[in-house]
Amino acid sequence: MTAVENIAWVCPPEPIRGLDHLGVQAPCTTLYTQLLPGITNVTDRARYYTFYPWVIWSFERRYSVHSLAEFRRVLRRAECLFALIAIRHARALEDADHGRHGIGMVGRFELLRIGDDVEEISLDDYAALEGPRRYFKNKLGGLGQYYFGPLRDLRILDHSPQGNDYPLGYDRERGRELAEAFAKGVAEDAFFRVLEASAITWSDLDELASFCPCGLRENPVEQELLLDLFLARTTTYDVDGGPARRASLGLMLELVQRDGKNPTYTYEALLRGASYAGALSDGSPWALDGALLRARGGWGTYQRNELLSVAVQGLFAAILRAIQRDHGGVLRESADAANVGERLLSSFGARLARPLAEEIEQVRRELPPLASWTAAEHELERGWQLLDLGLEDDQLEDAAEKSIQILLALLARGVDEYPYADFELDPEYFDPQEVHLLSLRQASRTTWAAMSLGEWIRWLSVHWCVGRHLRVALRKLRAERRDTFRIRPLEGELRVVEAPAPTFTLPRVTRTVQILRDLDQIDLEADGLVLTERGRAALEVCRGG
Repeated sequence: MTAVENIAWVCPPEPIRGLDHLGVQAPCTTLYTQLLPGITNVTDRARYYTFYPWVIWSFERRYSVHSLAEFRRVLRRAECLFALIAIRHARALEDADHGRHGIGMVGRFELLRIGDDVEEISLDDYAALEGPRRYFKNKLGGLGQYYFGPLRDLRILDHSPQGNDYPLGYDRERGRELAEAFAKGVAEDAFFRVLEASAITWSDLDELASFCPCGLRENPVEQELLLDLFLARTTTYDVDGGPARRASLGLMLELVQRDGKNPTYTYEALLRGASYAGALSDGSPWALDGALLRARGGWGTYQRNELLSVAVQGLFAAILRAIQRDHGGVLRESADAANVGERLLSSFGARLARPLAEEIEQVRRELPPLASWTAAEHELERGWQLLDLGLEDDQLEDAAEKSIQILLALLARGVDEYPYADFELDPEYFDPQEVHLLSLRQASRTTWAAMSLGEWIRWLSVHWCVGRHLRVALRKLRAERRDTFRIRPLEGELRVVEAPAPTFTLPRVTRTVQILRDLDQIDLEADGLVLTERGRAALEVCRGG
């Protein structure tokens, strides 16, 4: 008998919930990345842009051992101490406005568990690489997980030229300038004395209050340099997306000045609506010119793509839940989704037989003016209504109907020949088989041109929903070895795993607002956001850019 060698079990792919199950959010992410380069959804506070260069610069000067292990130890203790200072400062001042102090600080949630009655704190418990109370798994803490990528893109930090086995480095012009600016407003020696202490007290933290993020406003050198960075005010920072970032920040400052005190909408919603419609929440024109007008156009295109994305997600979610509700969670093949989609939209009645072109024309006549984006029948408002819906059995028809109404509205408003003209994107980036504004425009002129409304709904249900999800999930399985199927292909059937709720992407607006607060450009009052004196001056700089 021949011996059998190298027998092993094959591990199945790890099932994960995943994101963007239809691949429709990728264009949206690409767009907001170009609109706000250097700021991400995890870069919460402005002062980390000076703190991290300062830590690396100080490590180089203060420590004789420059190993990667020693750098990790110092960095993790510094991050914990930085967050503890902010937490303590808010408590000492009894200030409920955490946006001025500890909110968004790396490790904050773990460190908040330390009560005021604790007499001594050991950084070892929280800064260690292992242990139940460690604040972060990433060996380089929040720097490695959140801030290194943006700081590298801004050419402030980088990997050591000696390789990945060495501590991170800083740019000798930008990085050092930022580090020195941070140092001008803080007690450096006291910080590193406390950092190396075996135990620290609340009084130790009180002595370091200047390190709190609110201290940025008391350090004009650091504050001005960060404004140079974020607003690309100097030739040093007017590169690598700086003009686009300046224009977006200027647009946000302008909107705060015009419509910041609106209790009905979040600031992000105001930006979405005003950019998409070119009008403020009261319907009045949002008059702009130059760089700010171009920025508004970019954000408007982003929001148009968001509406396309959320409408397709909404129809997909309604179809999957209807399969669970009406078909025991099973379909024979993806083509059967056409029947499910059409039944969900049976309320359209005789309109299902109408030519799609006629339906679009009817919608065009009945739509509210684009500027009236707060009207219940407006496609933007319907997008929010869709997101607010659950996926309960009695809500599926409503979700499907709102999704189709949004898509019809986008077609009725019209799509420019090349809607991404405000972005630096190669036209070949947009695969015609993917879902984006270009494919929406092209399909409306070719594939869908001779369809009835019902045929179009059936086509969407298969090609942009169930069939598309299967292709996207198979692509992720092949490339990443991750099982993201929400409707899983089995022998002779497709079985629903879960219906993912539709969502907008997170375009970094909330983080940007926090950074603008840190820089004393805007402030938060009881009834909303207001522009500060410094913010008005910065807005003029942005208008001129």
